[in-house]
Parts: sequence; structure tokens; C-alpha cells
Amino acid sequence: MTTEIRLSGSGGQGLILIGRILAEALGIFKGQNVVQSSSYGGQVRGGSSRSDVLFGPPDEEIDFPEVVNADILLAMTQEAANEYSERVKPDGVILLDATFVKNPPKTAARIISYPFTLETKRRLGSELPTNIVVLAVIDKVGDLGGKDALVEAIKKRAPRGKEEINLQALNLGYELVDSGVLQVQTNS
Repeated sequence: MTTEIRLSGSGGQGLILIGRILAEALGIFKGQNVVQSSSYGGQVRGGSSRSDVLFGPPDEEIDFPEVVNADILLAMTQEAANEYSERVKPDGVILLDATFVKNPPKTAARIISYPFTLETKRRLGSELPTNIVVLAVIDKVGDLGGKDALVEAIKKRAPRGKEEINLQALNLGYELVDSGVLQVQTNS
């Protein structure tokens, strides 16, 4: 069965990068069949951006390269939450960055709303690796079992000189999940 993940927000939030990291971690390091696609509304910071990662067993073909019914939706902006929340399965999960998403969507899906950007800046001194923090949360919430694979993919894909902060961000994401600070909400 194919798992569908949509990473959405605005340009400059690193959604294309984490889509590639996740796809590489699942494909190369976990042996899954993976398709990754991206879309952005201009290459300027602040335009809409999304990355879709679909994966399944190595012998299963993925028919369509974009999310139709997401198992997991990451919405880093209010616009992304508004636009894509209706495409999440009722038993799916929506991760919202409460730094920017103030009005959670009405949905049957489970919602995890947390100020990821503010917490990343507070804990790591920069908001830039917020994308990697939420990547760890996606791994845990989706039970993807990919921490070692994500570490390897980050080492390979992170911009030169940024590997260490990105690995710290990955650990912060796992810490947030393991500490229980991320609470699942319902908002239907």
C-alpha cells in the first residue's frame, strides 16, 4: 500500500530539500519504491511551495506522482493548511506549524499543532533548520522507522557546512515527539 506525504508551505522553508531527503532515505537506505515531486510558485522566498513523497514496497508500482489522499500533511503556512487539509485521509495526520498557522482546519484527521519555527529558533538559534525538525516528527508520527536513513541522507544532501546544525535539528524533532510535548488534537 502506498503512503502519501505532502510537505507544504512557502518558498524558503526548505520543503523541497526535506522532500528529497525523505525520498532518498526511504528509497536508497530503506529499500522502498519512492516517487518525489515538487511544485513552487516562483523561486522567490515567500511564494507557495510543496513537495510530495509517495512510497511503498519495492515491488509495488506507484501510479501517480502526486498526493491524492495524504496520510500525512505538513502545513507550514495558513495558506497551505487551508488549501490541502481536505486532501488528508480521515485517519491521517496534519502537522501544523503554529508559528504561522493560527486557524486549524476543520477535519476528521488528527492534528498536531506546535510552534516548530519558534521552538527551533529558541533552541538552535536559527529558524532555518525547522524543516529538519519537522522531518523527524514526520518520521515518528508516520512510524517510518527511518532515523538512521535520515541521518545518512542529511549528511549527503545538507548544504555544505550545515550538516551539524541539521543533525541537531533532527535530534530536536525526535526529542519533541519523545517528550510528549506534541499533543494530537481533533478539530472536526
